[in-house]
Amino acid sequence: MTLPRRGRGRRDNGLDAALWSPVRDVDPRVGEHLLDVLLDAGIAAYLEPATDVEPYTRTVSLPSPPSDRLFVDRARRVEASSLVDRHAEPRPAGPPAREERPDLDADAEFARIVAAFEAEHGRTAVSDEPRDDPPPPPAEPAVLDAPEEHYEPPPPPPLPVLAPASLYALVLIVVGVVLIVAPGRVGLSLDVGLVLGVAAVAGGVAVLVSRMRDRSDDGDDGAVV
Repeated sequence: MTLPRRGRGRRDNGLDAALWSPVRDVDPRVGEHLLDVLLDAGIAAYLEPATDVEPYTRTVSLPSPPSDRLFVDRARRVEASSLVDRHAEPRPAGPPAREERPDLDADAEFARIVAAFEAEHGRTAVSDEPRDDPPPPPAEPAVLDAPEEHYEPPPPPPLPVLAPASLYALVLIVVGVVLIVAPGRVGLSLDVGLVLGVAAVAGGVAVLVSRMRDRSDDGDDGAVV
């Protein structure tokens, strides 16, 4: 069986197999190294970018971080798996760990560093006597110390003073209502009280209406309807 067509770069070790089986996902940094290890053992292998398939939507996505899926000859899968487990971890690229010195005195080392600093920059003068400086004032006054603010409403406007003619018209209307409702209190019959009461109420209303028309005519706000 011919190997499937693959992308650019070294993605196989040049050996061929009849059937293929995936072994595991490996770090791309060690992919070519694993191909060489399997080539030395005579096991055909190739790499493909690993993909994840969602179980419900069946969409394909790349894992994070990206990895390569290693396929090997199915007939030698067990042998290849053991080789991959021994060589799959990438080598650390950082500096070697510092060797711990159990005989190192931390206090003596710190004193040596301080002495070297003072020899280069001079000794820092520190006053032994405590200072009695007053604390700085607060940036904002306290809420309890803030002056109280009260809203004082302006005095109410004075009540309007009725003109004599308007006052007389109101009195005439009140008398007319009394004559209509209880004419017997002023010694009049019901018919006479009704006629006089209606006349008094009509006269009072006419006076008020005429006062309103006169007041609207005094200004120059437009035509009077």
